[in-house]
Amino acid sequence: MTGECVAIVHPLKSGGLDATVDRLSRWAHEAGVATPHVVPTSEQSPGTEQARDAVRAGADLVLAWGGDGTVRAVAGGLAGSGVALGVIPAGTGNLLARNLDIPLSLAEAASVAFGGADRRVDVLEIGLGGAVTTGTVIAGIGLDAVLIDAPEQLKSAIGPSAYLVNTVRALRHKKMRVGVAVDGGPPRWFAARSVLVANVGGLIAGMDVAPEAEASDGLLHVIVLPLGRPVDWVRTGARIVLRRGVEDTSRFHLQGSSAWVVAAEAQPRQVDGDLVGNGRSIQARVRPAALVVRVPRDA
Repeated sequence: MTGECVAIVHPLKSGGLDATVDRLSRWAHEAGVATPHVVPTSEQSPGTEQARDAVRAGADLVLAWGGDGTVRAVAGGLAGSGVALGVIPAGTGNLLARNLDIPLSLAEAASVAFGGADRRVDVLEIGLGGAVTTGTVIAGIGLDAVLIDAPEQLKSAIGPSAYLVNTVRALRHKKMRVGVAVDGGPPRWFAARSVLVANVGGLIAGMDVAPEAEASDGLLHVIVLPLGRPVDWVRTGARIVLRRGVEDTSRFHLQGSSAWVVAAEAQPRQVDGDLVGNGRSIQARVRPAALVVRVPRDA
């Protein structure tokens, strides 16, 4: 498959493999390129190994058709290889696509994947206390992980609105004592409900939790949200909606090339919108320009 395209597809997000092959064949024909070789994911192998296999086989473009978990897994297999990632966003959040202005329409996203421009972006290497994974958007510990813990069936049925189901439970999440050390420096200690480590910060509905972050800035950004007083909730909510990166006692921003976040007690954690199990820490370092992504030519 030297010089060809491989599509790594989540079967449940694509309507089945037969339908996927038909649609990819049509979109490829419209773009004047060969039909991609389709490889499914599985629960045991969500995309990283398939991406590495494609690189070893000589593919020059790998599509990730699925949700944020599939995109993250495929990105983990492509990071550092120079092989381009094309995103076919078929999930609930589609966070990397949103942050890189990749269309959310599957057909339009395929057009970008086949004919767009290559852009090098940073990725995060996330240590979870014994396990290491790749993040393309944002990792977090605390309230944010509680908030996104919506049932898959509900997300499939009503989309991003499913996250509102957990709002009441998330609001009851207690503050944690947490230390944040950046670039090997001494820790700063906070009482916070959520700590986020962002490569980029755009979420759904145009909200941005880390407007300081840019996909190719070579930095990671740590956002600490105390959310202790009602005024903190109001200020933080308004700034996320308005995409304003102001720091005061309701929001703290740190940046660097590595970070270590340690909570006094085990907390829920997430990477790119996927729960990764409770734990006390998140270690992260940025890998500048490690991933090539196919983006719109005018982006």
